Amino acid sequence: MKPKIVVTGSYNVGLVMKTGKLPVWGETGLAEGFSEGPGGKGSNQAVAVARLGGRSCFVGCVGRDRYGDQALEMLTAERVDIAAVKRTELAKTGAGFVILNRSGDNCILVDPGANRCMTPDDIDAIASVYEGAAFALFQLEMDKATVLHAMKTAAAKGARVILNPAPALPDIEALLRHATIVTPNESELKTISGIDASVSIEPQYIVELAQALLDHGPDAVVVTRGEDGATIVRRHEVIHIRPPKVEPVDTTGAGDSFSAALAVALGEGQTLEEAARFACFVGAYTVTGREVIPALPTREQVEAFIQAKAGEYQNGEGRQR
Repeated sequence: MKPKIVVTGSYNVGLVMKTGKLPVWGETGLAEGFSEGPGGKGSNQAVAVARLGGRSCFVGCVGRDRYGDQALEMLTAERVDIAAVKRTELAKTGAGFVILNRSGDNCILVDPGANRCMTPDDIDAIASVYEGAAFALFQLEMDKATVLHAMKTAAAKGARVILNPAPALPDIEALLRHATIVTPNESELKTISGIDASVSIEPQYIVELAQALLDHGPDAVVVTRGEDGATIVRRHEVIHIRPPKVEPVDTTGAGDSFSAALAVALGEGQTLEEAARFACFVGAYTVTGREVIPALPTREQVEAFIQAKAGEYQNGEGRQR
């Protein structure tokens, strides 16, 4: 049976371009490869869940504009349940401006728009969507009070909660108390720990920061580390998962696909270590494609990818304690 995964979060249209140099204030720079497409961390994760074999439900808010129309059309085509999606005339559909460098790394500016119009009262109105969910997946592109209320609601309905704290915000201890698993990347982990994200720190300190988050309530923290894979941190255990080697084209959406894959695999009954390894493969596959939604793999594509990379993981080489 497909695990039911409810994703509560954002939809943003993504406006993408590539450049070798970011302009400074007052300067006009040149870019190339402009594209426009669906995005937003919540929507990306909902689509990823559906493609990986989960029963995906999306809770969010879009504007009554052409981008909102396109959002609902896309989600429906991807077999995502949109019964709990709100539409509003108070704001435009959210937008994300994605700038890629020549190596495929990204920086993103987001105008949340309609995403901020989702309220705790709206969550109460659709609370039944969380019933029967194996996991409820959250990010931070929606008002923090709404996210907190939705996390409490999901937990009360019996769902285990995964918090992907992106974009990173300080002072999220209240959210952590209701999370089962937290999935920050390294820079997000530093920010939510009160450290400047630009400061370089040793890998062992990353583990210590993750262990400190456990004091606020989660059972586990899974830190995504790009080409270095992922690190699972629990109270008495640290496991490093090494990812398959790939040539990245566009890293946008890698974290979203990882969190979605983790939820699906755990919902199917895999252990956290097994699920994190599966999620590393999904994230690695995603960065080999351009744009987010087109790059998100199906379950069949991931399984073929895992089989093709099997030689890299003989004799437990993909795991370090």
